Amino acid sequence: MRRQTYGINEFTKPREKSLFSEILDVFKEPLMVILIIAGGMSLLVGEYQDGVGIFMAVLLGIIIARVTEGKSKKAAEALAKMTDDVKVKVIRDGNKRQIRKTEVVPGDIIVLETGDLVPADGEVLEAHELRMREDMLTGESEQVHKSQDAKVFGGTLVGQGYGLMRVTDIGDETEMGRIAQDLDQEEEMTPLQVKLGKLGQRISTISSSIAIMLFLYMLVQIFQESRLTLDFSSWYNFTESLQSIRFAFPSIKTAFVVCVGLIVAAVPEGLPTMINITLALTMNRMAKVNVLIRRKEACETIGSISVICSDKTGTLTENKMSVRKVWIAGHEALLKNLKMHPSFIENCIINSTADVEFSEKGPTYIGNPTEGALISAIGDTNYRSLRNSTRIVKKVPFSSENKFMMSIIEKRNTYMIYSKGAPEIILAQCSHELVGDKVRTLNPDRRRRLMAKIEGWMSEGMRVLAFAGKETSSSHEIRQTDDWSEKLVFQGFVGISDPLRDGVKEAIQIARDAQIETKILTGDTLLTATSIGQEIGILKPGMKVVEASYIEELTDEALKRELPNIAIVARSMPATKLRIVSALQQMGEVVAVTGDGINDAPALTKADVGIAMGIAGTEVSRNAADIILTDDNFNTIVEAIKWGRGIYNNFQRYIQFTLTVNIIAFLIMILSQVMDYPLPFTTIHLLWVNIIMDGPPALALGLEPIRASVMDRKPTEKGSSIINHFMVYTIILNSAFIGLVLFLQMNFNFMGADLSYITVHGNEAQTVMFSLFACLAIFNALNCREFGLVSIRNNFFKNKVALGILAATLIIQIIVTQTASGFFDAVPLSPMMWARIIGVGSTVVVFNELVKGSIRRLNDIRKKFDRKPKEELVETPALNVIK
Repeated sequence: MRRQTYGINEFTKPREKSLFSEILDVFKEPLMVILIIAGGMSLLVGEYQDGVGIFMAVLLGIIIARVTEGKSKKAAEALAKMTDDVKVKVIRDGNKRQIRKTEVVPGDIIVLETGDLVPADGEVLEAHELRMREDMLTGESEQVHKSQDAKVFGGTLVGQGYGLMRVTDIGDETEMGRIAQDLDQEEEMTPLQVKLGKLGQRISTISSSIAIMLFLYMLVQIFQESRLTLDFSSWYNFTESLQSIRFAFPSIKTAFVVCVGLIVAAVPEGLPTMINITLALTMNRMAKVNVLIRRKEACETIGSISVICSDKTGTLTENKMSVRKVWIAGHEALLKNLKMHPSFIENCIINSTADVEFSEKGPTYIGNPTEGALISAIGDTNYRSLRNSTRIVKKVPFSSENKFMMSIIEKRNTYMIYSKGAPEIILAQCSHELVGDKVRTLNPDRRRRLMAKIEGWMSEGMRVLAFAGKETSSSHEIRQTDDWSEKLVFQGFVGISDPLRDGVKEAIQIARDAQIETKILTGDTLLTATSIGQEIGILKPGMKVVEASYIEELTDEALKRELPNIAIVARSMPATKLRIVSALQQMGEVVAVTGDGINDAPALTKADVGIAMGIAGTEVSRNAADIILTDDNFNTIVEAIKWGRGIYNNFQRYIQFTLTVNIIAFLIMILSQVMDYPLPFTTIHLLWVNIIMDGPPALALGLEPIRASVMDRKPTEKGSSIINHFMVYTIILNSAFIGLVLFLQMNFNFMGADLSYITVHGNEAQTVMFSLFACLAIFNALNCREFGLVSIRNNFFKNKVALGILAATLIIQIIVTQTASGFFDAVPLSPMMWARIIGVGSTVVVFNELVKGSIRRLNDIRKKFDRKPKEELVETPALNVIK
């Protein structure tokens, strides 16, 4: 009912530009303005066919851009909705549950914990050391303390503590919503978009310069052929000069319009659209494999990752915590006997912020999975009644700095203090130990024996959590005490296991084969981290396992020398993680960092690619990250890297294809003028080739499926050009071959075009040149699907969409030539001529395959002669553990 009354908790979308506004934006593009002027000039001199053709080309370009960009926007909006609609914890009908942020309504009670996003505006009902990060609203970096009845704002983050809030305003009615309505939400370009934009500008500059020089050359030729003389000494000479100019004007206009068409054909104006569509659709596809891209530039950067700094819990492991062993009251106990220790049960249930939903499928943890595992081990499905009947007078929330959490409850005339956390911290808080039903002094020898037992469990890969408590009647003690050293009674500890994810060992090996190094930065102890490292095979010969304290003792230069040999950093702190990331970047590495806590935010922000956990991660970590893993799985990171490398290759495919077409157009036009041949292409021909090649075929290359082979090469280096050496060789080779075929046809007419077949609309020789050029370009798109010496046969049918698009493009070329020949300055061709054109067009594929096959064969022969005996491997210590 409240949902229907108040609506959805989201901001109203800004009003989009109208179709008329978008059409007006076309006139801001210089090339389009030039094209429109050229069309107007054609109409003025009576060349109605050229004029209408040019305006139709402009209109068709606008329609294609509108349709494709519309699809791009829809894909991006769908992705944004998936990314922004986060889960929040709400209390409804007395039970804690998770709902989407958009489902929050006024009156809801929201649970606020460290790292959570505040989903709407509201008032605080309960606060325990609650501090908010409001810098995104106020610009102030200091955390703001919140007490009961204080106002909290949607979009801010919980920096510390625990609390409850009642929602008062949602959506546009919130403070952030009112600000959002006034913001200009124009999207920024990604680094690759900027790089490709500059490439497009460079192509435009070069092509414009060449076209201008060609126009001047043609102008000189026209003046010479028409014997144009300008003499204004007398009225007779003046009229004669005007007459000669009028006579030469159609030729001048034709030269001008053709050169403008050449510029338009050369400029890859489809590049920005292709990039946006490819990025948006790729981001959508990646979302289906559990990778949410928050920033588009991550699509590009992730393919260049050379080092992954990963945490352990939930990323390498399943995040399905379960209590494996229990040590309580001085001895190891069975799980089924836990109910014999009510004080321990209260510590697990009350001194906790987690919840568990029990069902036939098993327990589902809401909140911290370690705390959820404890509640699940107790097996009390009615545990909430104990919480609801308990009055908590003080809470000390867990943080990576204090490594423990504490709850103090009131019981009639006494208070119970419950603490749990890292074993070394809890033991330091204790002066006594509960053994059986007696409390004994905790002497140094007993501490050593307890730590030995704890370390034994850790060496088995378990996370160990220790417990302590105390009953006291001193209200002053519990409210004023900050240092709990040797004040509590040690209750015991539990060993919690978290099995490795299926395939994580193989994923790390795939990353290693792709020359991507994986380092584990975990908060676990040295023994637990070492056990996991050995299990997943990350501890190769010569690699070290070190504690964060070892990193802290190194100078920056020493750290850079040590890092290549460090596989795992145990007891890793946020500052340690940040320092390691900075050092790796200074070494020239492209670094990905995974994180889930509020204190991981600096390292996530500093990393080249910050990867947050979608399940276990806090909202602070998600906001700081570039990518969110919806399954918290390391295997997904490797899959995302594969996608990143693949999308980069797709941009290269497009560039290779379009540059080849551009070079050929210029090459043939220049040759025709230098060798005094008639113009091989009209303006309409060039504009049509520009539209049809910059459109569907280019997009098909942008959506080429990712090759498994992308993980067999090293990462792309920072700052490297998107046009590599092999692309240059391929572009030159294919341009030369296609240019040669077209030149031979222009010079020798080997296709057998009827040179006498000339109509008012065109002639067969020019139509054959036009169709042959388009056909060769379409077949060359097949070559651009593969890089290097890879044959197109290997993956020929893996992109049936591309094959369909290329076939459809060829059919469209045939249809427009046959049915709209007058409009396209062409004449209909016979079926036999089309068979010849298609046959000759396919030779560019045959030529490529022969060249690649010959080079592969030569390489194989060379390898046989270059083989050397393998060097003997030198054994190194398999493991170094440094505290």
